[in-house]
Amino acid sequence: MFGLALHTSTPELGLMISDFDTVGRHQTWDLGRDLSSQLHGLLQDFLSPQHWQDLGFITVCIGPGGFTGTRIGVATARTLAQQLDVPLIGISALAAVAHHKVTALDQSQTSQSDISSPSSLATDIAITMPAKRGAVYGAIYHWTGDVLLPKLKDIVLPAHEWELKHSHWPQPLMHIGLDSGVGLAHTTPSLLQLGHKQLKTEKFPHWREVIPFYGQHPVTV
Repeated sequence: MFGLALHTSTPELGLMISDFDTVGRHQTWDLGRDLSSQLHGLLQDFLSPQHWQDLGFITVCIGPGGFTGTRIGVATARTLAQQLDVPLIGISALAAVAHHKVTALDQSQTSQSDISSPSSLATDIAITMPAKRGAVYGAIYHWTGDVLLPKLKDIVLPAHEWELKHSHWPQPLMHIGLDSGVGLAHTTPSLLQLGHKQLKTEKFPHWREVIPFYGQHPVTV
C-alpha cells in the first residue's frame, strides 16, 4: 500500500510517495504563483512508475499557510480521495514542523549512542509562526518518542497572548519559532509519516471533513 502526501501551503510544492518498506520518493519545487497551474502536471509525473490505483491513502497539509495554495492542495486531495475511494488525512503544517524537528533530534541522539533503543526524548513542543496583523499561529504538541500528540491545537492569537500561554504552560517547552511560513515543503515526509500513524489507529475523518485551517481571513481588516 502506497501513501501520498501533498504540501501546498507555501510557495513551494512538496510531494512524497512511499510504501513504507522499499519505495520512498520526496521532491519539492519552488513554484510561487505558478503552483496552481503546475500542481496537477507535476503530481501526475511524480506518481510514475506507480499508478493512482496503488494509493492506499492520501495525506494533505491543511495549513496554516498561504490561503490560495492551501485551498488548492486540500481541494485536490479531497477530489483524489473521493475518486479513488481511499482515506484522506489532513495534517497541520505546525505538526509537520514539530515532527520533523523531534525526529531529526531522535536520529541525532541514536547516531551518537551505542545502544539501539527507543528515544528517551519526551517533551512538549511549542511551534510559533507569524500571521498577519501582529498575530501568530501557535500550537503545542507532546512527543512520546514515537507519537506526536496535540496538547494545544492550532490557534491564531495576538503575539503577547501567545507569550502568556508559553509562560503559564505547566511543563517545560521546546520552542520552535518560524520566521515565516515559507520553505516548509521539506517537512512533507513528516506529513506522510503522521498520516500513516493516524491511519493505523483507524481514527480519521471522511474526506468531506478535511478542510483548510486558515486562522485568519485574507481580507479581514
